[in-house]
Amino acid sequence: MLRCTRHRLAFHSLVQYVVYGFETYFSPMHCTRSALPFSIALIFVLTSCNEGLAPRIETSGISGVIRYKNWPRPDSLVDLRLVAFKNFPPTDILGEIIRGNAFVYPPIGDTALVPFFVDSIRYTAPLPPGRYEYVVVAQRYGPNIFFDWRPVGQYDLDTNYTVPSPVVVFEGTLTRFVDINVDFRNPPPFPFPR
Repeated sequence: MLRCTRHRLAFHSLVQYVVYGFETYFSPMHCTRSALPFSIALIFVLTSCNEGLAPRIETSGISGVIRYKNWPRPDSLVDLRLVAFKNFPPTDILGEIIRGNAFVYPPIGDTALVPFFVDSIRYTAPLPPGRYEYVVVAQRYGPNIFFDWRPVGQYDLDTNYTVPSPVVVFEGTLTRFVDINVDFRNPPPFPFPR
């Protein structure tokens, strides 16, 4: 006859409980005193999250699809960026970025450029919580990184491109369906005098 030890039969008892039911698990033939604490610990470990008791950190931001048509010649396409402005119209773009009133995605200095000559891309851009009055795709068309930019698409819920639709981002949430249509032959108007 096998002797019931804590280490050998605790897991076996748990399996029998799952397979054969409650009566088999708690029968006098098994060492229920040693199996019960082990079973509870095993269930706790298997059902707990992999991050322990650490707080869940969620990123705030926007996501959506950017759809492209009528791509320009490759020599006039240096860079594409998504820019979210807190103010509309932005008066000083570089100043807005430095003051934290405009956010560029991918961030300035990031070499992960938005892909060219595709029909569409899905994006997720992290942003601090707040209201963004102007979300735009900007095209850099020349060598001057500070001045050779133009808007080629903006987030808008209607066809009045002179007044863009605002986007609100809440703490710890992702504002979805911020979709932008880019037509390189029919871009939205400049938001400020050139």
